[in-house]
Amino acid sequence: MTEIQRYIDDPMTFLFWEIDEAIAISACLFVGIMTHMLLTMIGVGAVLSYILKKIKKKSSEGVMLHFLYWHGFFRLRNCPPSVVREIVG
Repeated sequence: MTEIQRYIDDPMTFLFWEIDEAIAISACLFVGIMTHMLLTMIGVGAVLSYILKKIKKKSSEGVMLHFLYWHGFFRLRNCPPSVVREIVG
């Protein structure tokens, strides 16, 4: 049985994982299928999901978006690119 979200601000879930944890597990599952190392990559995906859950619980809200922006994987609309470390002028 799937739990229905009570508030509009609740994060999206897939089964009992949040979406970013489910993406990490499914990416590891895909790599495991492609490399014929399915059981190993399922273990790696489970560990990665556990680490993501601990980081999100310990940090503030939106820490994953900040991480993705800082490393250049995500672009914020009104901010300069993350590779620009100093703005002159």
